Amino acid sequence: MISKDILKEAQNLIGTDRHKDYGDKVTNHKNIAALWSIFLQTKITAHNVAVCMALVKVARLMHQHKKDSYIDMAAYAAIAGEIEARSETKDQSFESEGERRGRKTEEYIKSLNKTPSEELQDELEPIPCPHN
Repeated sequence: MISKDILKEAQNLIGTDRHKDYGDKVTNHKNIAALWSIFLQTKITAHNVAVCMALVKVARLMHQHKKDSYIDMAAYAAIAGEIEARSETKDQSFESEGERRGRKTEEYIKSLNKTPSEELQDELEPIPCPHN
């Protein structure tokens, strides 16, 4: 029951009207990522931000075990998942079973509709053509 309580508190933390104070959580993490990218001079994503914030909570737990750190860590994990789900380049490993089956079916149907010459074309390496 304790784990359910922690998750419920994390849900209350990210599911309330905090967006009124801080804006949309994905947009906020994108803004943080842009600032961190400039400061660190390397590309940071919104997903990286949420995971790194969870790691901050892990570091705090290394010093002292506090309930708030567990709640915050669960909240950042959920935010990272939401960022991934709302991403335009969503990783296939994140798709649901129904989405995966739909994608596989669509790929299969497209393969059935290819002519033999199109199938051969997909397998051939392009030959560079010299320019005059």
